[in-house]
Amino acid sequence: SSSSSSSSSSGKEEEKKDGNEKVQKAVTNISEVIHSVVSGMKPKLQDQCDAVLEKNKAKIGQQPITATSIAICKAAASLKDVECFTHIRSLIKDDGKETSFKMPKPMVQLIRGGAYGCNLEFAEVLVYPTSGKSFQAQLKLCARLHNELGNIIAAKFGEAFRAGCPSGGYSPPLADLSEALKLVSEAATAAGLDSWNEVGLAVNGGTWEGTGYVMKQKDKAKGLDEAIQFYVGLAKDNPGLKTLINPLNPAVDHAAGEGWSKLTATLSEDEDLKANTYTLISESAGKEQIKTLSKVAANVSLKVENSVTLTEATNLVVDMMESKLDVTVSGGEDTNDTFVADFAVGVGARFAKFGGLLGSQNVDKYNRLLQIEASLS
Repeated sequence: SSSSSSSSSSGKEEEKKDGNEKVQKAVTNISEVIHSVVSGMKPKLQDQCDAVLEKNKAKIGQQPITATSIAICKAAASLKDVECFTHIRSLIKDDGKETSFKMPKPMVQLIRGGAYGCNLEFAEVLVYPTSGKSFQAQLKLCARLHNELGNIIAAKFGEAFRAGCPSGGYSPPLADLSEALKLVSEAATAAGLDSWNEVGLAVNGGTWEGTGYVMKQKDKAKGLDEAIQFYVGLAKDNPGLKTLINPLNPAVDHAAGEGWSKLTATLSEDEDLKANTYTLISESAGKEQIKTLSKVAANVSLKVENSVTLTEATNLVVDMMESKLDVTVSGGEDTNDTFVADFAVGVGARFAKFGGLLGSQNVDKYNRLLQIEASLS
């Protein structure tokens, strides 16, 4: 027993030492390496600053470069004495005309799949508003459904499941997407939203095995036609479901556009569904994919942290806009920094997808959007 305790204590000490070393390494990288690179830069010249950072990527590392690029953007906004979202707009459109801003719609995570005890083969189930004049009113609609879902999950599976996961959604012990959507439907009824006139649902991605699709644990991989019929059936059984994020493998089925085009055509031609409008969103897009995507999707989701620099991210947004694609800005659950909220407003995103409404790392971003809306009114 004492041997076990000693071993545990020793392990914790090693873990603490390792953590301290990583922190010290990061501090040294900032104070010595990054400082030497950014010294003398003019923050208002974002593209020039980012070009220098790109040249030093091997020395600095990709993640620190992204953080540095964002810090330069914040510094420029401060020097100009403007809000960060206003400065970001000038990076993509600086024609001297008076700028107007439109708030994005919140896209809130309800259920997180594939982790934390939830065995869905889908990444997440989300809710977004289809009515509500203000961002505040729209967020309240999503919060009503989110809160009722927490009550239902706690009653069915135990209070521990109300706590949710780091991305702010719930992770009930389910393996079937239809069961998850049934829970959401019950929550919508409890929240008085089951007419689906005020909110809509989105399902994010399945699991891909080569060119096949796994829709349920332990099922065999389905081919493209089977996968499309799965989504058609899902839409028929769930009238609130109007948006599909990465429904088919982007690397395989929208590279040529055939799979995504076939899915869109099937949804629009089905007798029971053709009165509805379905939105396809891609979460995987580089500059070379934008033209293809404009033919098969309506929207592209962009994570700022996936771009090496802010210039790369804003250039991608410009390419999307020129191709008539809407933008969804997504934010990770690993930081309380709210820059992505300003970015979403600055680039005119249609949706802001910042996780669920649990955990300050998610809620802070939605709160920042509320602050921005108040400042614009």
